[in-house]
Amino acid sequence: MKAVERDELLIRMDERVKTVFNKMDDFDTMFNNHLAHHELWENDMKTQLRWGLGILATIMGGVIAAMRIL
Repeated sequence: MKAVERDELLIRMDERVKTVFNKMDDFDTMFNNHLAHHELWENDMKTQLRWGLGILATIMGGVIAAMRIL
């Protein structure tokens, strides 16, 4: 392999490595945003579950009280 061809090959390889690392930075940002989205979603689900269980407990309490009266 000639020195000129070797240098061109090294330059192309260097450009590809830089491109891969730049894409990895973008992926890291995207992945962190994705995790933050899931964390928000999980917190929202927990809040809805607590409200739902609270409403269910209230209804069950009302049903039990109504059955004691009857």
